[in-house]
Amino acid sequence: MKTMTPRFQVGDRVTVRDATTMFHTRTQGFTRGQTGTVVEHRPAWIVPEDEAFGIMENGRYTPFYVVRFKQTDLWPDYTGFEVDTLETECSEMWLEPAGKGKK
Repeated sequence: MKTMTPRFQVGDRVTVRDATTMFHTRTQGFTRGQTGTVVEHRPAWIVPEDEAFGIMENGRYTPFYVVRFKQTDLWPDYTGFEVDTLETECSEMWLEPAGKGKK
């Protein structure tokens, strides 16, 4: 496991890049383009796209974060409580500061 300085801090608002990829990624499609809050740092790990192709030894590493989203933001027709949230792990390469990209 490599130690890396994270770009984002707990409490930062971040937006998941709305990008497509023809390669493996752990970034769920329903979070792309959505804004959430960083709630936890995770250890740096190999970029999922490199891991998927077995490039473990010389793969690129990136910090990971747990990001919390309001479920009503993810699904406009959500019928649960307004306070319901979903947390998911995102690699730094998929995140940008909230308000910097397209929404």
